[in-house]
Amino acid sequence: MSNEMIEFITKSSLYSSMKIRDPEIKQLLQIYDKESRFELFCAECRDKKVFIYDCGLNNVKATNLKNKISSVGLLTSMSYQEDRPLDEMDHLYLRFNCSLDESHKLEYFFAVKGDSIIKVGQYPSSADIDLPQASRYSSILGKQYYSELKRSIGLHSHGVGIGSFVYLRRIIEKLVYDTFKEAEVAGALTEQQFEYQDNVRHRNGMEEKIKLLKGFLPDLITDHPKIYGVVSKGIHELTEEECLEYFPVLKDGIVMILDDIVAKKEKERAAAEYKKSLNGILSKMK
Repeated sequence: MSNEMIEFITKSSLYSSMKIRDPEIKQLLQIYDKESRFELFCAECRDKKVFIYDCGLNNVKATNLKNKISSVGLLTSMSYQEDRPLDEMDHLYLRFNCSLDESHKLEYFFAVKGDSIIKVGQYPSSADIDLPQASRYSSILGKQYYSELKRSIGLHSHGVGIGSFVYLRRIIEKLVYDTFKEAEVAGALTEQQFEYQDNVRHRNGMEEKIKLLKGFLPDLITDHPKIYGVVSKGIHELTEEECLEYFPVLKDGIVMILDDIVAKKEKERAAAEYKKSLNGILSKMK
């Protein structure tokens, strides 16, 4: 079940705000009634786990919210605009349990301002949740770019949008140029083909270069090369707020690309180990 409240609670950066109307109240109550669950990286399990609501909204507040959305008068647009569904609250606190170990918690804190909630804190931080996952990419990215991935996640978690995009773009560029070197060694692509179109005076843009690496880069990026264009546009044209909003989707895309590369390298390593072991057996049988 789609729940935009959960998306906002778990993925928005600090000081992001969300207007609370009838749909959001219903989604909040779904969370309270434990009807909505979500999967997120558990920093203590060091793996993705399902989380479920634990506490934060007391029974009185939840009952008041249920009464509000059941009132016929509040469902008309005029009366609803005049009403503030969170009038009784000056803050909102939500805590969730890891389904594997209930002692593992996620906590989120919100200030209530009129008809909106503003994210003012969480524990563990977004960076704490994302960075343990990022460590598995260090062998691919190298020390410098691994640090830049961490910096990008950290900047977003502290409400810096455009700056976080700068590092995402650098990571994409590194993956593209590293992969070109592999394709060049394999004899699939020359530097001139990679850098220029048929007219040698016209250079390939990054999206064209990504398309040329189909079969070497994961399909996710070669089928959707505009991911680079979105990141680049974010640096030059989008607002801080737009970059903050779009960052989770773009970051998740880059993580999936890295996951594919890791899986490919692990498969190649396993195949090499198998071949070595098999050759050892065959040599003994001669």
